Parts: sequence; structure tokens; C-alpha cells
Amino acid sequence: MKKWIFLLVLGTWMMSSCVSSKIHKELQTRFETLEEENAVLRKENDVLKGQLEISSNELNELKAKYAALQGDTMQLRDRYNALHEKYIALNKSYEFLLENNNALMASNQAENKKLLARLNGLQEELQAKEDSLNSEQNRLEYLAKELQKRESRVYELESLIARKDSTVNYVRKRVADALLNFEGKGLTVEQRNGKVYVSLENSLLFKSASWEVDNKGKKALEQLAVVLAENPDLAVVVEGHTDADAFKGKTAVKDNWDLSVMRATSIVKILTANEGVDPQKITAAGRSEFVPLASNDTEEGKAMNRRTEIIITPNLSELADLLKE
Repeated sequence: MKKWIFLLVLGTWMMSSCVSSKIHKELQTRFETLEEENAVLRKENDVLKGQLEISSNELNELKAKYAALQGDTMQLRDRYNALHEKYIALNKSYEFLLENNNALMASNQAENKKLLARLNGLQEELQAKEDSLNSEQNRLEYLAKELQKRESRVYELESLIARKDSTVNYVRKRVADALLNFEGKGLTVEQRNGKVYVSLENSLLFKSASWEVDNKGKKALEQLAVVLAENPDLAVVVEGHTDADAFKGKTAVKDNWDLSVMRATSIVKILTANEGVDPQKITAAGRSEFVPLASNDTEEGKAMNRRTEIIITPNLSELADLLKE
């Protein structure tokens, strides 16, 4: 017995002496980077929703303007027809006067000049109206094309968002079905903010102060890995959480920050053991005790806070590319 105690103390001392403070700094830097990436993803999601709302508002405004322009065009057509009829009547009067009143026109040149000037003025006014009508028609055609483009873009955006939501719903159902035997035993699956959250209590995964996954937890993670392998475009973040009780480790794991990261890393290794799961799509993050679900003043609250959350996000690159266009 004394020999085993001596070997344990010796091993602990060797592990503590072999790990430098650089590892802690690297873990801290990695955590901050993941925090920033998580914030960026949330901002991108908010921006996408805002831009969709703006595009929908712009589409409604264009439709209203198009309807108003159609009304204006009808009025211009009516005015044009009235002027044209007036012009025809005046032209007939002018021709009649030329044919039947040569003598009168000779003696009344001043009056004839006024009439000609009036006719010329009407012709110019009519031409101006025709030019204005043609210009308005061209503008209406341009607005109709722009409206069609915006409608197409809004439809494409709505289709992509619907496809993303459909993917999230499918993944949530697939994950829930795969982990059905574990629900109510320290595991929950839910959908929030366009993502799937798989929450596992530490009682399903780890012993106290340990970051080695138990066999029952491994089975749940292996079944989850099968679902991830079937959907290689999914991005996954594994977040480790602790309660607020101080962790005083004597190894490289010194505090709750280290413990939460080590637990997240242990889970990532089990998930990526499945050859179909791309390690580039998975991130391990430690949140320590700073994102609690309940108060740490009770044992029940602490138990809820000691958990691991696996956050599954669909591929948003196609939606981002469309917004850039």
C-alpha cells in the first residue's frame, strides 16, 4: 500500500513539473478566440435577419411606387389622347381654312400668324407630352425590372433561410432520435436561435474533479458522432461548464477554467474518433463557472451548472455569399 502511495505522489509531482505556464496561456487565448467567433456568429445571424427585413420593406415600397406610377401613366395617356384629338380637330380646321378661305387669309395675315403660332405651340406641347410619356414608360420598365430582381433576391433569401431552418429541425430530430435512450438521464436536446443544443449533465459524463468520460457517456457521444458524420457540413462547438466551487488541482489542471477546457477536449476526442467527423468543424471551449443555469448557492443549482453543451450550427456560407452579392 505504501508503495502505491509513493508511486502516485511521484507521478503527480512529475506531471506538475513537466507542464509549463505556456499551456495555460494558450488555453486562455484559444478560449478568447472562440468567444469572439461565437459573438461574430450571433452578430451575423442578427445582420441576416435585419437585412431580410430591410429587403422585404424595400420590396413593399417598390410595389407601392410601381402601383402609383401605373396610375400616373394612365392619367398621362388620357391627357395625351385628349391633346391628340384636339390637335386633329385643330389641324382639320387649319386645312379647311387653307382650302376655303384663301382670300380671307390674305387680308388677315396677322390673324393667320396667330393661328399658326397656336398650332405650332400645340404641336410642340404635344411632342413634349409624347417625350414625357416615353420617358415615363422607360422609367416604369426599369422599375419593373428592378422590382423583379429584388423579388427574386428576397425569394432566394427566404428559400435559404427556410432551408437552414429545415436543416436545423432535421438535425434536432435526428439527434433526439439517436439519443432517445439517454433523455431524462442527464441529457436534453433542444433548438434555440437557429442551432441545436445538446446538454449533458456531468453525472452522465464525468466523475467529480475528473475529465475522463465514463463509459455510459461515451455511448451517448458515439451515437451523436454518427449523426455528425451523416451531416459533414455542420459546425460543432463543445462547451465545458463548471459550478462556482474552487478547483484546486495539483496537476496541469489548476482551476475551473482548465477543468472545463479539458472536459470539452475529452468529448471532442471521442466525437472525432468517428472517421466521418471532420476535426476542422469541431471546436472545444471552456466556459468555467461564468455561464451558470442556476444559482450556485444550492447543490441542485451546482448540479445543473456542471454540464457540457454541444452546440450544432448549420452551414451558413451560402447565405453569407448571397448577402455579399
